[in-house]
Amino acid sequence: MKLHKDYYGYYYPNQSQRAALAGLLVVLFPAFLPNLFGPLGHASPSIFSEWNAPQPRHSRLLSPALLLQSSVDQQSKLWAPLPDQGWKHCPEEPRSLSSSPKESTGYIQVFLDGGLNQQKMGICDAVAVAKILNATLVIPHLEVNPVWQDSSSFEEIFDVDHFIEALQGEVSIVKALPIEFSWSTREYYATGIRITRIKTAPVHASSDWYLENVLPILQRYGVAAISPFSHRLAFENLPPSIQHLRCKVNFEALAFVPHIRKLGETLVNRLRYPNRNQKAGTGSQDKANEIEKQGAGKYVVLHLRFDKDMAAHSACDFGGGKAEKLALAKYRQVIWQGRVLKSQFTDEELRNQGRCPLTPEEIGLLLAALGFNNTTRLYLASHKVYGGEARISTLRRLFPDMDDKKGLASAEERAKVEGKASLLAAVDYYVSMQSDIFISASPGNMHNALVGHRAYMNLKTIRPNMALLGKLFVNKSIEWSDFQRAVSDGHKTRQGQMRLRKEKQSIYTYPAPDCMCQS
Repeated sequence: MKLHKDYYGYYYPNQSQRAALAGLLVVLFPAFLPNLFGPLGHASPSIFSEWNAPQPRHSRLLSPALLLQSSVDQQSKLWAPLPDQGWKHCPEEPRSLSSSPKESTGYIQVFLDGGLNQQKMGICDAVAVAKILNATLVIPHLEVNPVWQDSSSFEEIFDVDHFIEALQGEVSIVKALPIEFSWSTREYYATGIRITRIKTAPVHASSDWYLENVLPILQRYGVAAISPFSHRLAFENLPPSIQHLRCKVNFEALAFVPHIRKLGETLVNRLRYPNRNQKAGTGSQDKANEIEKQGAGKYVVLHLRFDKDMAAHSACDFGGGKAEKLALAKYRQVIWQGRVLKSQFTDEELRNQGRCPLTPEEIGLLLAALGFNNTTRLYLASHKVYGGEARISTLRRLFPDMDDKKGLASAEERAKVEGKASLLAAVDYYVSMQSDIFISASPGNMHNALVGHRAYMNLKTIRPNMALLGKLFVNKSIEWSDFQRAVSDGHKTRQGQMRLRKEKQSIYTYPAPDCMCQS
């Protein structure tokens, strides 16, 4: 390489040479720092690690919360199931011959990305699109999750035979394409532009869009592959029968495979009937026992959505000091090239807007303020928490009777799901649906899916008031009594009360009125 000499006698490369050197550096950099450029999953190591174990940020609230005493009446109300809200599952309408599937127009394939709950919504939409087009749906292909590096297939998560049988008479479904279409594979569409692949499906496309753009391809070639497909069907201006079908898929047809249900049931039984050697007490101990009886055999599922991606993307301060701020800033740079719009706001502004995910400490204080105490059985539904056990330690002090999959099931019992994020999430979903109360630390796909499913089943679900909590946690002088009163008042109508779907909202989160009937 020929170098140029500057005015001061130093040699330097010209602009094109500098570009070449930069390119070489990009190629070689991962070899020297492999952890940085490995899979960006929550479970993957990174040089931007959680360096400091954060100290409790709300000690003023934590001390009285640890001494919390609940009354029998308070516990009774807390665990009471939801009353009848005037909504029920719609009766199954007898199918007329005219409503049964006619001769198929062709085969529809969809390729679904995202995590378990995003893929579930995509499957429901795929069935609806097949119905709109009067096409035969091929069991959807689940893409490898780029975050979790999970390659679990539909058949590994969902009971395929139940899926097909539950929708028989509604939509024609096959496990695989017939031999004459065997060329139509994921690999085939990945290697070039194909006439039978639809890449242009807009987000929340109408039924007319599919009739105008996909039906002609089906009629001409007999097969059409839609990818990407997530969120590719609108929630508005669809016939009631299509909306009902989407809900039937979500709430009835998509059942987990037997071994997931078996492990889930094992966890539920161990949560409801823990092995404890309890002795009867006297005096004040009798009162404590009576309070504990109110929650006996019951448990709360906490979806602690506090992973590294969530923490980094929020641009909030979580008390880890300069080291943590630097680590999250560099992590943002690697993943999103620093493009996080919320980073333009201060931490206090973000919290006042309710845009910061709740830390384990904060969700623990919320639960305590709502009346849960140190005898509450808590199941932790999470893959990996940013900061590890050090971050969870304050929550564990508040709720020592807290467990998760690893604490409740042996390695042998978990063998079929271990290391597979979608299967682990499916187990957590099952346990969450059986719980007396479900709460998520921050909104997300699992939160939305369970809010909707539990509303459909009229089960108690606490939705944190993020804006209120943000303001309360910013106030460093607030006393426990004021905090407790504000939390209680701010969550009276956020514990599973039916909320009717508004325009453009998801039927999977708000199933009434589209998927339910008034009783």
